[in-house]
Amino acid sequence: MRLTRECDYAFVVLVFLSGQERGRVISCDDLATLLSMPYDFLAKILQKLSRAGLVESKQGPYGGYCLTRKPAEITFTDVFRAMDDPVRLVECVEPEIGHCPRLSVCAIIEAMRAVHRKVIASLDTVTLADLIRASQEAPAPVHPAGLGLPADRYPGTPR
Repeated sequence: MRLTRECDYAFVVLVFLSGQERGRVISCDDLATLLSMPYDFLAKILQKLSRAGLVESKQGPYGGYCLTRKPAEITFTDVFRAMDDPVRLVECVEPEIGHCPRLSVCAIIEAMRAVHRKVIASLDTVTLADLIRASQEAPAPVHPAGLGLPADRYPGTPR
């Protein structure tokens, strides 16, 4: 199991948005600049997060994105599903995904399915709030200087 870049960026965006004042929106362009992410790639991620109901998209000249729920209400599984990033140890743990030609003679399939269920259950208990807490305990990264955005425009961002 490996986190895709798309899923990784989704977590970064969600953590950033969680640090904003409730209801304050940030444009995709500003997010791309602030988070040093490619605009087109970020736009696709935001679209998926919006379709999944994790962020809200507001249109117009002052439009942008904001969280729809509190960080404690967004689980890791929610984010994986939003990004269409299946969480599975091996392909055969979910029969509807694909058929393994060795399934009838596999000695470990049931054990792998049990481990898979435990991993999913664990990810269902880890929330965005947990990720935020853990990141606040880590040393802060250096924020890129000279982005040309007013320091008070986005509270919660490093200055």
